Amino acid sequence: MSDTSSQGGKEDSESSLEKVLERKEELEKIRDKSPVISFLWKAGGPNEEEEWPVEYVSGNVELLGYTADDFLSGDVFYADIVHPDDLHSLRKSLTEQCNEGADFFDHKYRIILKSGEVRWVNERTYVLRDKTGKVAHYQGTIFDITEQKEKERTLQEALKKKQLLEEIINNSSIMVFLWRNEQFWPADYASDNVSKLGYPVEDFVEGRIMYSDLIHPDDYEMVKNTLAEQCDSGSDYYDKEYRLITRDNKTLWVSEKTFILRDRAGNVTHFQGIVQDITKEKENEIALRQSLKKQDELLERKQALEIIINHSPVVAFLWKAEPEDENELWPVEFVSDNINQFGYSVEEFLSGEILYGDIVNPHDLPYIQIELSDVVKEGGKVFVKEYRIRTKSGDERWVEEQTFIQRNDDGVATHYMGVIQDITERKETV
Repeated sequence: MSDTSSQGGKEDSESSLEKVLERKEELEKIRDKSPVISFLWKAGGPNEEEEWPVEYVSGNVELLGYTADDFLSGDVFYADIVHPDDLHSLRKSLTEQCNEGADFFDHKYRIILKSGEVRWVNERTYVLRDKTGKVAHYQGTIFDITEQKEKERTLQEALKKKQLLEEIINNSSIMVFLWRNEQFWPADYASDNVSKLGYPVEDFVEGRIMYSDLIHPDDYEMVKNTLAEQCDSGSDYYDKEYRLITRDNKTLWVSEKTFILRDRAGNVTHFQGIVQDITKEKENEIALRQSLKKQDELLERKQALEIIINHSPVVAFLWKAEPEDENELWPVEFVSDNINQFGYSVEEFLSGEILYGDIVNPHDLPYIQIELSDVVKEGGKVFVKEYRIRTKSGDERWVEEQTFIQRNDDGVATHYMGVIQDITERKETV
């Protein structure tokens, strides 16, 4: 009876062991089919540079193009597959954390697959110590985060472009708004340079001031009615000139060019607008109209001038300020898409294939260089100049440039942020 009991206990023990082994095999199969690769690295000595020899690696290391034997045989150290540009910082960070007594390590870096392809990984590792507290091994996992990093990079580039565009806008005569299609046009967004109207951005966005409050009383009904007509007609664009009253009671003439935004049902939800201060141009227009009042033969000239004022395209640029001894004339780091009105594409400038100086009329170029250099040397912040440029088709166009000079902490000019506006018709008319 005793022998039978002993034998039964032995069989139960063997059965339990088999179940444990089976479960272990199942878990290994699941792990080897996952994107997470497990490692056990041996820590180097105190005077050794960490190469991280591998004592264990899961079978799905084949995702990197290597076999487990490549690492376990010592033919490949883990440090061998870490990108050279990341290896030093990875070693330094791990050493510092170990010295501080950390038990866990989380780091993002690049590795090089056997094929030569570079991938981003996130490593999460536990630091294993012996009885004396000395680091003996690292036990952890890595998993591919390349797509996540690409999305982050794309987002950062988009944000940088947005910031550049906002800086250019805020240093120009253009104000940008996003109004809701509600009574008095409350604003969901306003560019920082709306402060030239005497109110901070927050007053508009938080509803303390409505855009309609600024419209001149004599123009308000006209603006409201013409906008309503455009909405009712199904149009997606609104273009109008009218007057605004600033907080300090000054009258500004503005040109509003607005896109009418609709939902899927066709209902107007928002107005996305560009408001440009054209007070100087409008005053000139009014003065010209008065001087031409009795001169019927100049009516055509007056109408042409009105068309120029009402349809003045503005192209935004960010130019790099090169040293005077450099031959490169104003490499372009940003340009708005509407550069195509001159026949060029954005990529032609951003790739360096075309420098801004390349399209400036050769006869005007020396004068621009001299005047811009003088403004920079004198510590000026703004450069305004009229000159000619050549379109891609070879046509010559007059433009007016309004540029803000950006400097570093030492006062050295690093970039020019500005806009150019086609004034050809105006120049030819005058």
